[in-house]
Amino acid sequence: MEVDVPISVAYKCYSDREAIPEWMPFISTVKILEDKPDLSRWSLKYKAFGQNIEYSWLARNMQPTPNQKIHWRSLEGLPNRGAVRFFPKGPSSCIIELTFSYEVPQLLVPVASALKPFTENLLTQGLERFATFAKSYSAGTPK
Repeated sequence: MEVDVPISVAYKCYSDREAIPEWMPFISTVKILEDKPDLSRWSLKYKAFGQNIEYSWLARNMQPTPNQKIHWRSLEGLPNRGAVRFFPKGPSSCIIELTFSYEVPQLLVPVASALKPFTENLLTQGLERFATFAKSYSAGTPK
């Protein structure tokens, strides 16, 4: 997804893990562990497929590459891992690429075939909201 902010702004916004629930529709909370800032506890809450879906996990942010890559993997809870990559498009815009993998929870196995397009749509919505969030952040608008 193309975002109309400099790569440094996009990277800084995405690095603010506790702000992710403001723009990612299915993430309800992210709390960074005070004693271990590379670890964070995530909660997901969403109504889909006629069910209230709730999961949580502990994730470790791996060593980032500033203005290029943020990546993580879960240590407990919902098994998942992913990466966000940032590519310069010009002096005031960039492209963000999100890759994400997860283990389908047992509760959702009956709808597994519908889960991939559903999740991709949610992530696209989240990145669209991120683009708006990042522009506000860049303009100095409070979160």
